[in-house]
Amino acid sequence: MDRHLCALDCGNAPCSDPNRIVNMNIKPAADHPHRQILVDILRQFSFQSVLEIGCGSGVNLYNIKQTFPNVSIYGIDVSSNAIKEARKNLPEGSILEVGDASDNFCFPDKSIDIVLSDACLIYLNQKNFKKALKEAKRVARVGVIFCEFHHVNFFVRLAFRFLVGFKHKKYNIYNYEENLKRAGFNNIKIKKLTDKDWPHSTIWKIFGSIIYAIFGKDES
Repeated sequence: MDRHLCALDCGNAPCSDPNRIVNMNIKPAADHPHRQILVDILRQFSFQSVLEIGCGSGVNLYNIKQTFPNVSIYGIDVSSNAIKEARKNLPEGSILEVGDASDNFCFPDKSIDIVLSDACLIYLNQKNFKKALKEAKRVARVGVIFCEFHHVNFFVRLAFRFLVGFKHKKYNIYNYEENLKRAGFNNIKIKKLTDKDWPHSTIWKIFGSIIYAIFGKDES
């Protein structure tokens, strides 16, 4: 499959590069503080399966499997190199494929309990971002978790595009609360990241958030 789905492993090349070199040593990346927050949020869900869009070399899925050993894990990423490494890092039976956020996910409706993204959707333009949200809602059975750039103020987002965008042209910031509501999500919660959660990164301190939504019975 010719797909383009983003992932960002700390310290690696941008996830939009399908030929990027991924982190061969999974442990330092697995210990990054924000990843523990993702695991802690997962404890609020009742789930048996997780799909990460933009899974990279499988760092988040590795942590999830360590914490929830009975959970089935799935991952898709633009980089065949990343998927190759993820298959080395994750247990046999993990479903890992090259995938594309701007296309339909290769999973049936309501087939995965949790859909997760971590520093992936920041690389999608508005059109593909909305398609990714739509696909996440289609595939997810229980809920979604996104660790991405979020801000509610339009003028702040516009300033981000002009000021930060010159240096990081591939980054995008969205109002997740507004966009998730438009996509049909409810029960939306947003946790703002701090410099302790993502050290040594001003941009993540300002805009980094973990956005999650647990579906009600009428949504699933």
